[in-house]
Amino acid sequence: MTETPGENTPDQHIVQLIPADGWVAVYKDEQTEMRAPLVAWGLRRDGQVVPLDTDPQGDVGDPRETANFDRVERATRGR
Repeated sequence: MTETPGENTPDQHIVQLIPADGWVAVYKDEQTEMRAPLVAWGLRRDGQVVPLDTDPQGDVGDPRETANFDRVERATRGR
């Protein structure tokens, strides 16, 4: 995860990664949904668990910070 100095408090720093096999972030616009696999769950120092995915450039981050993010869900077969 790319962190910019001063952007996050120390309690928000990721201290452990947990596999996120079978989970996806769902993005929506007016007409379509797109699913992207999560790469991991991040356990923050404050105890909160956050989803992590990658953008097209390969940067890892919390998909909830993306404008067209809709939800995280279990992936279903056949999608």
